[in-house]
Amino acid sequence: MSPAHDAPLVVRPRRRLLRDGLLAIGLVVVALGAPLLLFAVPNGTVAVVIAAVGVIVALCLVGALDFARAAITIHDGMLEKRSFLRPAMRVPLESVSIVHVLPVVPAGTTRAVPQLLALDAAGRRVFRMRGQYWSTAAIDDVAEASRAPVVRADEPLTVREFHDAWPQAAYWYENRPGLAALGFGLVVLVAAVVVYGMLALAGIRIAAGA
Repeated sequence: MSPAHDAPLVVRPRRRLLRDGLLAIGLVVVALGAPLLLFAVPNGTVAVVIAAVGVIVALCLVGALDFARAAITIHDGMLEKRSFLRPAMRVPLESVSIVHVLPVVPAGTTRAVPQLLALDAAGRRVFRMRGQYWSTAAIDDVAEASRAPVVRADEPLTVREFHDAWPQAAYWYENRPGLAALGFGLVVLVAAVVVYGMLALAGIRIAAGA
């Protein structure tokens, strides 16, 4: 490892993810909250609607603070990875036998993004970085600081090709279409419950079988 990496190396996820997420949530809250407040005034439920919006804002702040702490730190022969809404993971660099850095084309896009896959001597995944969340510079810095041989590929792979070549790289939720469908259904259900709940708090009654 070069002297430049004697000091701790700290890389963080792309900040635009936090910005775009907060912007999307803010637009939804305004789009729902503004008309609900108009209905809440004659119904006398303004305080309840404001309290509900406040809870949503507070949850967003908690999420933003947790995202701000997300990082990969390499120091004293250890790598610590703090991901969004997940416990921190610590692994010794000596457990990393090889690091692959290669371009992968995410599903639904045509532009390849880099991925880093660190494996141990038995070929098991030690950690992984995806270009959707980490910049190319961050991936290169971690690869260099890993102290392991780095193998770079120039030919882009599809997600299927990537997982066919390294099936051990997949996280528990990847390559499971049934789980993806269930997750989408839960998101739709939660969104419907939130909207219905906000309407109820504003005193708006939805007639059944209208």
